[in-house]
Amino acid sequence: MGVGGRICRACRAALPVVDTGSICASCARAAGFKKLLPAGFFDEPAIRKALANHDFGVVFAAVREQTGLSQLQLGALLDLTQSRVSAVERGERRLISVKLVARISDTLGIPASLLGFYSESPSSLASEEVTWMERRDFITLVTAAALGSHLHPELERLGGLLPGRLEPVTRPHIGSGDIDAIEAITDGFRRWDLAYGGGLCRTAALTQLHQVRALEGAVCAFDVRTRLWIATAELASMAGWLAYDIEEHDSARTLWTYALQTAYRGEDHPRSTDLTVSILLDIAHQSLHLRRPREALKFAQLASSTAVNRKHPVSTITAGYIAAVMGWCWASLSETAATERAIGQSENHYTSADPDTLPPWAWFVTSAEIAAQQGHSMYLLSLSEPDFAPTAIERLSIAVNGHAMEHARSRAVVLPTLAGACLQAGDFKSAAGYGRDAITAITELSSQRCYVRLRDLDAIAAHHDSDVYVAELRDGIRAALAATL
Repeated sequence: MGVGGRICRACRAALPVVDTGSICASCARAAGFKKLLPAGFFDEPAIRKALANHDFGVVFAAVREQTGLSQLQLGALLDLTQSRVSAVERGERRLISVKLVARISDTLGIPASLLGFYSESPSSLASEEVTWMERRDFITLVTAAALGSHLHPELERLGGLLPGRLEPVTRPHIGSGDIDAIEAITDGFRRWDLAYGGGLCRTAALTQLHQVRALEGAVCAFDVRTRLWIATAELASMAGWLAYDIEEHDSARTLWTYALQTAYRGEDHPRSTDLTVSILLDIAHQSLHLRRPREALKFAQLASSTAVNRKHPVSTITAGYIAAVMGWCWASLSETAATERAIGQSENHYTSADPDTLPPWAWFVTSAEIAAQQGHSMYLLSLSEPDFAPTAIERLSIAVNGHAMEHARSRAVVLPTLAGACLQAGDFKSAAGYGRDAITAITELSSQRCYVRLRDLDAIAAHHDSDVYVAELRDGIRAALAATL
């Protein structure tokens, strides 16, 4: 009998391809099953209707009738109390948590399509590839990866979808020193990106990721295995950010989804929640960049929910970043009160953060970076309410002057926004000066994302090009953009 690559959640033995659910027959019997669920059980019309409505009272009763499980046994299998199972069956409570639904689906082997998580129509990815930027189920896919569920068919083949495949060198054994090396390499890519942009090291990061993935089959201690998963997820996340920085958005989303799935495998690691939340916020960041604020808000909300529903809590600085990204989302939607509330929450978290508890990937969250986050929210609000422009200018100026030389890319991203804020405030001379600084800084980097910021600045400047300073700035922007064609 073939093995499907899945393992029993109880005994960790390999599950045969024909098995559904996430426990083997032996463990099912030990859990109290008198009979296993037959093939096609969930295709019964009454069950399909109940699943479509997430009416688990009908489902639980039918499962118990078929298997002979008591409410107590079913509850133990699903990590629910007997009283909760009873209340669900009586229709007094409904199960609405996506994480809980994912767990029930995995454990009982409920087809994800019956729960509305993806479509098996002829246009689905089962029969044709759709770009990751166009797929309508991307939020569902990311949610499934973050929750460690199998509610999406792409997750089973995700490793094979990563860009830049090559034949890596395998290793029979690995130890903690190997993980140290992976973490150091990832940190090197992060420093390079902050200094120069992602263009020159994106290929190197992908090559390294495939090499690290080849270590998954190596023999190692359990704690080393857990560290390997987190280190691999962090490297994949960094590779995704590098792809995003050069506008390879499909590759970025593939890599981030893989990073989420891998981070979940390492959920026992104390940094796993911080990393998962950071990845979700990177995806929100990309959605905002692509002018999809409502999509971005969903990812930021998923990050916030993940932060409080995992085995390990997030660090205070990560909580601050969640609030900062929430602020960007609300500002993009012109929700002033919600934006200001999120900025206040972010500032409170950052102020109380303990430097000794920072996750390794958060060292770049300096006072300049925090000022940039706040200033960007104010700038976004100023696009509809110009009265916010002076505050945006004040915060963004602190960021520009405070970024260290080794954070040149971060400074370059802020400069066009600062110039735009000056335009909103009517200070055209300062806008032109910061705009020229932006052109100089951006043309020295390999970051296509920065050039998008220049285009955004040009679009705002077009409303004021009767001014001689602004007209000259637009000429400079057009020349810089033409040089990239």
